[in-house]
Amino acid sequence: MSEETITESGLKITVLQEGTGEAPKSGQTVLMHYELWASPGATSSDYDYENKKYIDSISYSTYDERNPFSGPIQITIGKQTPKDEIYSKGDSIGGLDEALLSMKVGAKCSLLIPPHLGYGPEGASSFHSFHGFVTPPSQPVRCNIELVSIIDAQESNKRSIEDQPENVAYEG
Repeated sequence: MSEETITESGLKITVLQEGTGEAPKSGQTVLMHYELWASPGATSSDYDYENKKYIDSISYSTYDERNPFSGPIQITIGKQTPKDEIYSKGDSIGGLDEALLSMKVGAKCSLLIPPHLGYGPEGASSFHSFHGFVTPPSQPVRCNIELVSIIDAQESNKRSIEDQPENVAYEG
């Protein structure tokens, strides 16, 4: 594992695996996997019946085939959800955008995204409560990501027309 790099914006990146493919550009749509760990103070609707308490340490992974939203997800670099809007398929956050722009296809990185590049002073949107958790206000986001591929504009448009509803309240 390589050393942690802290970018000028405060994003902490640790390269877990170097990529060998192309690097994406702003505006391009990519396929990526992620593993997300909720910050301290996250809430959950998951209940541990054996210990009779709610589970506050949540991990979510697109690698988990039992999850209905498994598999690599599409992120359009630079496409962020406007405040008070529903997440659409392909929306991102600033920290993911910055990390993805520094990666090549095949790369895996561990990220610590500071609040101003994540969900800011409002915390996570209702998108995350759909999955049973909310990132508290002003909390960092800790995740691992893998850049699987870059989708060219023609393929991306075809996929979005054929496979994806306009507004989907799930996926990144």
